[in-house]
Amino acid sequence: MSRPASTGNGSSTEQHRTHNVHAQNLASTIHHPHAVTRPLPFLHPTRAVFVPHSSMGDGAQGDIQHTPSTHWSSRASRKNRYSRRPIRVTRRPAKGDESLSDVSFPHKEVILLEQKVRHTESQFKMHLSWDISFWVAVIFVLGSTAWIINGFYLFLPLLGIGSDDFPATAWSAFVGGTLFEIGSYLMYVEALNTGHEQLFGPALRALLGPATQTVPEGGSPDSDSARAEKGLTGSGDSGRRRFKFRWIGIGSWRELGFLACFVQMWAATIFWVSTITGLPNVISGFPDDPPTAITDVFYWTPQVLGGTGFIISSLLLMIEVQTKWWLPNLRSLGWHIGFWNLVGAVGFTLCGALGYASLSSSGVNYQSVLSTFWASWAFMIGSVIQLWETLWREDPPEGDS
Repeated sequence: MSRPASTGNGSSTEQHRTHNVHAQNLASTIHHPHAVTRPLPFLHPTRAVFVPHSSMGDGAQGDIQHTPSTHWSSRASRKNRYSRRPIRVTRRPAKGDESLSDVSFPHKEVILLEQKVRHTESQFKMHLSWDISFWVAVIFVLGSTAWIINGFYLFLPLLGIGSDDFPATAWSAFVGGTLFEIGSYLMYVEALNTGHEQLFGPALRALLGPATQTVPEGGSPDSDSARAEKGLTGSGDSGRRRFKFRWIGIGSWRELGFLACFVQMWAATIFWVSTITGLPNVISGFPDDPPTAITDVFYWTPQVLGGTGFIISSLLLMIEVQTKWWLPNLRSLGWHIGFWNLVGAVGFTLCGALGYASLSSSGVNYQSVLSTFWASWAFMIGSVIQLWETLWREDPPEGDS
């Protein structure tokens, strides 16, 4: 009777020892850069795949055979779609492999990468009220709604439905332009603070009351941060760093996402000028008999320049989620957002370009107004897709990142 009991205890001890060895092997897992996507060769990568390897020798490789590769995307990271979990990354590019040698990692052999990375589960985002990406999408939805209302005010009278209401038209355009300006600025702030979006809430509260914008940023709550903070960065510090949320500043000019958001912000600012000069009594005689030179310079030209900036920004955001600059990524939500914004940007640009001759030709005026109408709906489609994108994190389809 005693021998089976002894055998059982030995088996339990052996299982416990095996479990500890397995956990130790997984803890020692180091991720190597396997594939890096760089749509434009002179800018930073926009995607990366890290393959797990064990730092404990060949004998431990079997324990991580079923460990999935880690995917990273610059847009998904910026939009807060990935959970923050630390992974250990080694930077050992193959000799002559330039695609990996220029990856922007700290100059340490083994580092702790506290970045948003893909995991298997899909979940609804919590605490959306403090999610800057959510508010970017909401503001663009509201702005697109204002532009659609403006389009109806302009287009229906041309169809013989209703009468011209210039004050309503001008003020709806001003509201739409102001909301686009706010949304574009928040896009810029979002890109400026990529990886530290959790500081948006404290920073916003700091604007409303006495508080500090500088808060400690520790390890992820769903990771073994206690172990991660001890020596894995190669510097021996505690791993806890302090970041200050930035409302203004300059990011990396080689970061495609930041570059697109920066162009978007200035394009919205220039376009906003036309919504101000289009208000009642700002330009004398507008819109029936205004001074041609003043109207062209201060009303139509800002629309053309701002719309052109929207086109450039939309193209950059589309390229960001593509593997090649010329190859569309139809499986990505980010690509479709950029595409519909591109359609809207072309419409706004055409509206301004045709507007120069709108007073002298009724046909040109019709096409100018029609461009605003369909462009507003295109912006709405892109904004709704973007809102859906920000509601979820860890989307399983790999192309939707």
